[in-house]
Amino acid sequence: MSGTSSTEDCPICGKEMSVYTDWKPHDIASGECLHCGFCYYTKSEQMSLVEINDLRKDYNENHNLQKPLKLMTAKERTKWSKKIKKQL
Repeated sequence: MSGTSSTEDCPICGKEMSVYTDWKPHDIASGECLHCGFCYYTKSEQMSLVEINDLRKDYNENHNLQKPLKLMTAKERTKWSKKIKKQL
């Protein structure tokens, strides 16, 4: 097992809460406070095609690239979506 469980002070109520971190298959973190109900977790998902392409356009505009990133096609996103879903 690659993860680590511990406790820390809740940022809301100040009482002890449980936390968990891991680095497989990517960095994740979660925490739960049984005193006030505060919780957080890493959410893994895939961006929409519009979001991906908007970010690629911004990246290309902000970096002087010899080969700018091409816009992703729906077919390419579907291909990656299958691989991403296997990891979730």
